[in-house]
Amino acid sequence: MSLTPPTFSTVELCQTAFNNLFSLYYSDSDHDHSDEGTGGHEGHIHAGVTCEDDPDKQYSKPIHIAAVFIILGVSVLGTTIPILATHIKQLRIPRYAIIVGKSIGIGVVLSCAFIHMLLPAVISLTSECLPESWHEGYEAYPYLFALLAGIVMQFIDFVVLQYLTNKEMKKAETSKDSISLHDVHTPGGDETSKSHCHTPNGAHGSHVHGGLLMDPAALKTIEAYLLEFGITVHSVFIGLAVGVVDDSTLKALLVALAFHQFFEGVALGSRISDAKLTSHWHEALLASIFSVSAPIGIAIGVGVASSLNVNGPTYLIIQGVFDSVCAGILLYIGFSLMIKDFPEDMEELCRGKKYEYFLRAGLFIGLWVGAAMMAFIGKYL
Repeated sequence: MSLTPPTFSTVELCQTAFNNLFSLYYSDSDHDHSDEGTGGHEGHIHAGVTCEDDPDKQYSKPIHIAAVFIILGVSVLGTTIPILATHIKQLRIPRYAIIVGKSIGIGVVLSCAFIHMLLPAVISLTSECLPESWHEGYEAYPYLFALLAGIVMQFIDFVVLQYLTNKEMKKAETSKDSISLHDVHTPGGDETSKSHCHTPNGAHGSHVHGGLLMDPAALKTIEAYLLEFGITVHSVFIGLAVGVVDDSTLKALLVALAFHQFFEGVALGSRISDAKLTSHWHEALLASIFSVSAPIGIAIGVGVASSLNVNGPTYLIIQGVFDSVCAGILLYIGFSLMIKDFPEDMEELCRGKKYEYFLRAGLFIGLWVGAAMMAFIGKYL
C-alpha cells in the first residue's frame, strides 16, 4: 500500500487549522496599534495579558469589607497562639512540639520567600505592561533587588553583632574592675576574687568564647524584627490586591489568604516568643502590626478599587520592588534559621534521647510540611 504525498490543499487546510488554534492564544487583532511609536503599552493585550482594569467587573463593597474582619481574626489567631502558649501555664505544650512548630515556621518562611514573594516580583517586573525602557535596561531586576536585600541583611547582622559584642565586653570589664576593687578592701580578697571571676555580672548569662560575649536573646530579637518587616510589607500588598479584585475572584483568594496569614502568623509568633522580648506589651505590639497589615491593605484596596489599576506600570513596579526586597530578607532569615537554629534545636532535644532518630525525623518532616503547605497555597495567591 503506497503513501500518497500531501497535496497543496491538504497543507493549506492544516495551516489554516493551526492558525485558528494559535489565534486562541495570541492574535494580532488583540493589539491596539494606534499608539505605536509612542512607547506606551496602555490599552494593549499581549498574549492574554490585559494592561487595563476591567470596567465591567462585579464588585461588592460589603463582601470586601467583611474580608477585612475575617483576615484580621485569622491573623490575630495565628500570631498569638505561639505567644500565649509560652506564657500561659494552662496552654503550655511540650518543648518538642514547640520546636516542631518552629521547624514548620522555617519551612513557611522559605516557601513564602520563593513562591509568595519572588515569583510575584518576577511576574510584576517582567510584565509586558511595563515600558520598553524597563525591559531594555536590565532583565534581572527582581533577582537583583532580592540579592541586594540579602547582602544588606548580612551587613546589618554583622554590624549589630559587633555592637552587641563590644557592649557586653565593656560591661564584663567594668564588672571585673569593680570586683577587683572590692577585693582590695575586703579581707580574704583572693578567695572572693576566685569565686567571682567565673561568672561576671556583666555577662548576664551570655556565652563566653575566647573573650567574645554574645547575647543570643538580642540576636533572636533582631531576627524577629527583620521577619516582621518582610512579612508585614508583603501582607499589605497581598491585602491591597484582594481589596481590588472582583467578587468571583475574591472567594478563592479569601480562603487562600486566610491560610496564608494564619501560617505566616504562626511562624512570626514563634520567632517573637523565642526572642524573649523585654515586655508582653512589646510582643503584643509586634503581633498587632502583623495582624493589621493585610486588613489595612484590603481596606486601602476597597477605597481605591474604582481608580487603581493593578495592571498599570506604577503599581507593578512598586509591588515588584517591594516583593523582591522582602523575598531577599526572608531568604536570608530562613536559611540562617535552617543552618543555625534547626541543628541546635535538634541537638538539644534529640541527642541521646529514646527514639532519637524518630525525633530528628519529626523536625525534618515539620520543615517539609511547612514549606509544602505554603507552596500549595501559593497556587491561589
